[in-house]
Amino acid sequence: MIDLAMHMMDIVQNSLRAGAGRIDIDIIENSANHTLLFRIKDDGCGMDGETMKKLDDPFFSTRTTRKIGLGVPFLKMTCEQAGGTLKVFSEEGAGSIVEAVYRTDHPDCLPLGDMGGYLALLLRANPEVRFRFICRIDEAGFLLDSDELKEQGIELQYPQMLGAVREYIRKNLRGVYDKQASHGFLCM
Repeated sequence: MIDLAMHMMDIVQNSLRAGAGRIDIDIIENSANHTLLFRIKDDGCGMDGETMKKLDDPFFSTRTTRKIGLGVPFLKMTCEQAGGTLKVFSEEGAGSIVEAVYRTDHPDCLPLGDMGGYLALLLRANPEVRFRFICRIDEAGFLLDSDELKEQGIELQYPQMLGAVREYIRKNLRGVYDKQASHGFLCM
């Protein structure tokens, strides 16, 4: 994975396979501490203890279509390479939380990537799922809630909305990053 957007897509796909009806995606940067918290929380079926023990084994997957599951091991590798940590919390029937912490002052900190494009695709492909996306740097932030968009009459399942939603997300993310106090290695 070359950026956080790709990791987001991979972990969110796990949430969708787990039957999540709500997925929260948080990207929270603390410039004073030079850290970035990348968190995905879902209300899916959760994992049992045995599955949790095998999460960082690349030759383990709950899917029956293939025997390899590289998403969590790659996420762990990229955050540890950038001086960070990975924690996964889950309980059967209660969902899961994946938290990756990156050091933004480390040269191996990944760029954000195309968050706008990937989020727009997730919204369009999964209109029945409530997505809440928060991107915050210190006091500046952006919140996108798919239910709020629907309440405003925005029909996310229509292909012609994809470009407009993508640009809306990109514009707001640029606005947050333009207010960034200091620039570490994290970039859009």
